[in-house]
Amino acid sequence: MSSAKKLQGEIDRVLKAVAEGQEVFEEIWQKVHEASTAAQKEKFEGELKTQIKKLQRLREQIKSWITGDQVKDKQPLMDARKRIESDMERFKICEKETKTKAYSKDGLAAANNNDPETRARMEAREWVEGCLDQLQTQKDAHEAEIEVIRSKQKKNSKVSERETELNECIERHSYHVDRLELILRLLDNENLTVDDVNSIKDDVDYYIQSNTDPDFQEDDTIYDALNLDELDQGGMDVLKTTKKEKEAEKERREKEEQEREEARRREEARKLELEKKRKAEEEKRQKEEQRRQLEAERRRQEEERRRQQVELHRRNAEQLRQQQEAQRQQELAAQAAAGAQAGAAGGAAKKMPEPAAAAKGMGVVAIQQQQQAQAQAQAQQQAQQQQAQQQQQQQQQ
Repeated sequence: MSSAKKLQGEIDRVLKAVAEGQEVFEEIWQKVHEASTAAQKEKFEGELKTQIKKLQRLREQIKSWITGDQVKDKQPLMDARKRIESDMERFKICEKETKTKAYSKDGLAAANNNDPETRARMEAREWVEGCLDQLQTQKDAHEAEIEVIRSKQKKNSKVSERETELNECIERHSYHVDRLELILRLLDNENLTVDDVNSIKDDVDYYIQSNTDPDFQEDDTIYDALNLDELDQGGMDVLKTTKKEKEAEKERREKEEQEREEARRREEARKLELEKKRKAEEEKRQKEEQRRQLEAERRRQEEERRRQQVELHRRNAEQLRQQQEAQRQQELAAQAAAGAQAGAAGGAAKKMPEPAAAAKGMGVVAIQQQQQAQAQAQAQQQAQQQQAQQQQQQQQQ
């Protein structure tokens, strides 16, 4: 029971590592496609290759559990394996695109023009790359198996026979990988012909397909006829020149990219400055418009105030005139009444003694004086009320 729990814990750990590794792979994948320069893209592609190798080692471990009979529920393992293989296919497509671009635009153009020599060279190159991929996959599988063996061993235990055998296989694969990479480089520099590559095809294919067979016999002389070391030494000057040219081209492209970026930044700064000026002018125009509106409103209010004052003066004058007219009518009425009373008093005076008539005449004069005093007091009171109303209106304004 404890061994089953331990195995399940190991499976959970691997599945978690797969999920985390795929998240990292996806992040790097986005960086590759968003890279703005060739140098950045090359850097991210290297990181992508490292990450896919980690996932391939986990895939080999998962494959060993799927093929074994220790795990009952194999569906999570199969799903994880499919996801890793999907990422492997994506990486192969990305790598193929990069290599196709790096090979040369002229070569691709010649291939499209049905140039037999160029097509043959490209086919030879693709075969070498396929061999490298297969050897790398086998190396990853051996390394993953070694990790499984070591995880099951106790500390300070001796190296098992199987681990020794796997290490020898990895060493042989590394030798062939080194030779094939050299062949690929010499083929690109035209130091090897297509016939040279075709002469070793059968032997290399046999090694890749049968190196794990019990009766496999390795041929150590596969690459001897090509004199690879001599060609590599003789072509060092050419390689150095090619490398320098590539570095110079890389620097030129990076410089152009920097210049474009600098021009883009200057253009953005210019646009920002123009936008800033436009906004400042718009704010100034709005403030001027507001000032004109306030000035027009102030003038309108001032005109309205003057109009109201004129109207008030007119009304006050009209009221004063009416009061004066009323006062005059009252005076005329009083005089008429006084005349009538005086006439009546004259007739009566003939009948009265003189002292009584004199007293009567003095009474009429007193009444007239009292009426005049009342009219003057009323006119002064109305004038004071009008003046108070004008002061109140001015304070409100």
